[in-house]
Amino acid sequence: MTALHITDTATVRKAEAIAKMRGIPAEQALSEMVSATYEAQTYFADRARRGDPEKALAILARLGVGNEPDDGGEL
Repeated sequence: MTALHITDTATVRKAEAIAKMRGIPAEQALSEMVSATYEAQTYFADRARRGDPEKALAILARLGVGNEPDDGGEL
């Protein structure tokens, strides 16, 4: 395992707050924060690789065509 030196006080405070709420050590809370961030980044990077920009733009171009705006949605 690698030791980390965290100098961002805001991150440390967040980890301490999460730890206090959950009743776990701050180190565990920080570890979970890092893990969740990594998982989110890899998830969205994978989704981006599988995406088709041309198809997405075609869908967006059709958005709302032939549909009246909902009440209150008028410009």
